[in-house]
Amino acid sequence: MIIERTCRFAGMFFPADRAQLAAAVQTHLKAAEDAGSTGAAEPRAIVSAHAGYQYSGRFAGLSFASVTWKPARVVVISPSHRHRFRGLAYPSQDVFSTPVGALAIDRAACASLGEAGLAHEEDAAHDNEHGIETQLPFIRTLWPEARIVPLVCGDVPPEKVAAAIDALAGPETLVVLSSDLSHFLTHEEARRKDSETAWLIETGDAEALTPYHACGACGIQGWLMSQSGQAAKALRLGMGDSSAVTGDHSQVVGYGSWAFYPEGAPILSRRSQEELLGLARGTIAGRLAEGRGATSSPEHASAPLQTVAASFVTLTLDGDLRGCIGSPTARRPLAMDVAENAIGAGFRDPRFEPLTAAELPDLRIKVAVLGKAVKMAFADEEDALSRIEPGRDGLILSTAAHRGLLLPAVWETLPQPRAFLEALKLKAGLPRRYWSEHVTLHRFRVESFSESVSSSLRTCARTGGAPASNASWVDSTSSETEM
Repeated sequence: MIIERTCRFAGMFFPADRAQLAAAVQTHLKAAEDAGSTGAAEPRAIVSAHAGYQYSGRFAGLSFASVTWKPARVVVISPSHRHRFRGLAYPSQDVFSTPVGALAIDRAACASLGEAGLAHEEDAAHDNEHGIETQLPFIRTLWPEARIVPLVCGDVPPEKVAAAIDALAGPETLVVLSSDLSHFLTHEEARRKDSETAWLIETGDAEALTPYHACGACGIQGWLMSQSGQAAKALRLGMGDSSAVTGDHSQVVGYGSWAFYPEGAPILSRRSQEELLGLARGTIAGRLAEGRGATSSPEHASAPLQTVAASFVTLTLDGDLRGCIGSPTARRPLAMDVAENAIGAGFRDPRFEPLTAAELPDLRIKVAVLGKAVKMAFADEEDALSRIEPGRDGLILSTAAHRGLLLPAVWETLPQPRAFLEALKLKAGLPRRYWSEHVTLHRFRVESFSESVSSSLRTCARTGGAPASNASWVDSTSSETEM
């Protein structure tokens, strides 16, 4: 006999009427599609808001609309808002019934977690929990055949949540991290707190994340600590708070949407790429014009470009390098990073004279967005060489006071790992044959895109060389030039 679990919060957090709920879900998904914030690849996990749909539905829509593939299994991880218990809990039922249709619970997956000591059956954890239920109408609408694994976090270490995620990970599985952000702060306080939360999520700082940042912190921490999440790239899809609906700025709840993509996956849509390239060119033009006539700024860039990420900006003229400056680690929003690195490449690269206005029409701009740097494990130099992936890996070498970085583009001229590593040592100010047990290597992947000749000429013709944005100077002490 199939045992069903009904949605207790239908009619409270979302409509209980089938037609009304279907319309609400479609409205939020359509709004997300119109916003154009989705990435270019297939996310493996999302952070989705779980308040009443009138407040947070559009943020949940952004999260679910970013998933462009069809998962066979969806793991939904929610905090426990009303029931105190220890561990990670799944329900005893076979089906979760929603007003728009039923979803099968993956009983085999739940049982495997139980056998491994990673979760247990506890219906009370689900009886009064909206964090799971608010996600289900989106899942049922998009993937009616998907099996779900609903998990509620009680008092449980995030390492155990990470282990549960790893146990269920696979190409057919999507992880939904149900969470709102700050609670009951003023609008300005919430903006500051939620910006801090975004920083922690986007830089992968799981240990610093607390329930004061996000009520679903435990699930987010678990994802960031999991094998899949450690190297995943986060993309911000949208942020806001309840004041946009209520008009009350005295006590708000914050909401945010993120998607996480596999290491090496290109995550920026063509629209985002073009926006970044235009921002870089406009920033350079604005510097040449001393700020006159600026029409945009990094602060007003779209949500994906507010993601904290590191970048390099490379300038070429007639095919020759004209400047390259970048940030080896993520330390500010991507739009700001690109804008300031564009200024650095054009006017502060010590190998070149500053750009002139006469060069602008023929200048071509390339942007490289760095993924998360992951420390490599190796026994010695030969072992390190065997683990480097030519053509794909960017590398950061560190030892004592020396540090150097090479982008994957350098493989085009140095295709052999040994030559690449020797060039990296020289970049760090070390002898070509240097090696020490204190050498550390971090690998990263890069998403690169550049202007076409025609697009750069069209931009200059359209603006007459006028600036498109302002940017402050790059801090040369925290930037690096590229070979």
